[in-house]
Amino acid sequence: MDGDELYALVEAYERLGIHRAGTQTDRATFDWYEQHLRALGLSTERSVVPFDRYVYESELTADGEPVEHLPLFYEWTGSVDTTDVALIDLGDEQRRFGSSDFEATELVAATGASAGVLATVNPNGSLKAANRVIGERNGKPTVLIAGRDLEHARKAAELRLQMDAALSPATTENLIARNDVPGVPLLLTTPLSGWFRCSGERGTGAAVLLELIERFASYPLLVLATGGHELDYLGVRKWVTGAPEPVAAIAHIGASVGCDEVADDGSRRPIFARIARTDARGAIADEMETALASVNYRFVRGADSWGGESEVLCDLGVPMLSVTGAGADFHTPEDIAVEVTSPVTMRRVGDAIAAAFAALVRSLS
Repeated sequence: MDGDELYALVEAYERLGIHRAGTQTDRATFDWYEQHLRALGLSTERSVVPFDRYVYESELTADGEPVEHLPLFYEWTGSVDTTDVALIDLGDEQRRFGSSDFEATELVAATGASAGVLATVNPNGSLKAANRVIGERNGKPTVLIAGRDLEHARKAAELRLQMDAALSPATTENLIARNDVPGVPLLLTTPLSGWFRCSGERGTGAAVLLELIERFASYPLLVLATGGHELDYLGVRKWVTGAPEPVAAIAHIGASVGCDEVADDGSRRPIFARIARTDARGAIADEMETALASVNYRFVRGADSWGGESEVLCDLGVPMLSVTGAGADFHTPEDIAVEVTSPVTMRRVGDAIAAAFAALVRSLS
């Protein structure tokens, strides 16, 4: 595919809607991706992944004016209508915010208030969501707001939070696809769900994975597209614990692989806030590093720690390339195609990741 075709895939992913696990958009996304896999000649199957979905209705107002917000999922369930609200600037807590182990309970509880409002930190002042682990928390009703709204909220005589939240049985999916080439397959994998439209975070990876399928079509392939990324890698954990078939090597296409930014000369360049990890060493790793440096990846060879779904996939104990990152619009409503990527960058990134994985595959023989 050329850059325009790859970019068009990102736009198509974006148009599907808000890519939260267990939603109508989530199901439509798996339908859409399955069609693309079948068009490439792969056979497909889908596996249901059950979980308790966090469902809510909420309104946050500052002196009666609505404030953009998002509940901190799984922190609390129940019904509340209160003006006893603690406003907290995450500040130094931002280092942990966005990780699955972040807890707001102690922050809000320390204030003695009935509910909490956390102002998130982001380079553009945007509302930023946090990945969560499913489960009850004994916390207090807590919502997130954009950092740019912090001062407005501080100046308000009254902050009021009305929220109803509950857990509801739901499902997401794993989509598994194979070609008909005999042998132990290469595993090509990416997640399909996330926060908001997540065009750069997830859409660019979905497009690049289809490119890898085309480029490695002469090899036996196992393709895994997972759901529930934002819920502690729900889908891939279910797949790995299900005793999957052996694989020869893994290409994990994680977050923000095709994201770019505007350079000083006005051109677009791949962002620097990305990392590529491999357990390879020596000349193979040198070749992989050269390919990925061309699109601004920081490279870690002989990796003993991983990121994203590769934290789970490493348990399979086979050679792996894992690419992941986070752009300025990561986990925000502003993560849309026109802001975070471009055809030129998508083409360059597809070439670089394919070249790096080809080097790893050659090392198997």
